[in-house]
Amino acid sequence: MPLIYGINPVLEALEAGERIEKIYLLTGKKAPVFRRIYSLAKDQKIQFVLNSQDKLDRLVPGRKHQGVVALISAVDFIPLDILIENIHSKGEVPNLVLLDRLNDPYNFGAVIRSAEVLGIHGIIFCQRESVPVTDLVIKASAGAVFHIDICKVDNTSSALGYLRNSGIWIYASSSHASKPMWEMDFTQPQVIVIGSEGKGIRPLLLKNSDDIFRIPQVGKTESLNVSVSAGIIMAEVLKQRQQKT
Repeated sequence: MPLIYGINPVLEALEAGERIEKIYLLTGKKAPVFRRIYSLAKDQKIQFVLNSQDKLDRLVPGRKHQGVVALISAVDFIPLDILIENIHSKGEVPNLVLLDRLNDPYNFGAVIRSAEVLGIHGIIFCQRESVPVTDLVIKASAGAVFHIDICKVDNTSSALGYLRNSGIWIYASSSHASKPMWEMDFTQPQVIVIGSEGKGIRPLLLKNSDDIFRIPQVGKTESLNVSVSAGIIMAEVLKQRQQKT
């Protein structure tokens, strides 16, 4: 992922509306220019992280970063409302995946890759709670990030509320659910919520889901890798939709 560093370059990027994913600022900086950077980042809802000198030095080794480094996105994100409009304009039934707190870039990229291959219309995630779309994510996706719509939202719960109001069913995958995946009808307008590697889906999102299902398992291993689980689910979705047409 491209990096820019230094006070003036970062300010110019913010004022020009560049696609900034995250800003790293040296802890303890209180000069007016840093407050200006913070204010612009907050207005544009850009993730803002305070870090040590060592962290910034590792991000841009040997460069004079002046206490500020910004990550520029290599991906064009699509607004949620436009994503839904585009699907309907094609006369297709929405088929979405929402990732809740995925923190491993390799898993994130692998899920994107499977989603693009298996016919998912778009991936939704909240960057404040998940890993950003970094070079590692792009590499793990094998370039699929450039062939599928990706929507970055400010709040996962609000995004699900918008989808429900748009007539889209909310389904959640949980190993604790009683209903097996085979009993689900994945042919209607839907978003499938997939949780993080260790914590799963947050209770609030589970509570607000229309239905919860599990992937049937017969082995002794406690659980599947999140990207493997996502691939299994998306393959079942594709099978059902192809059988219906």
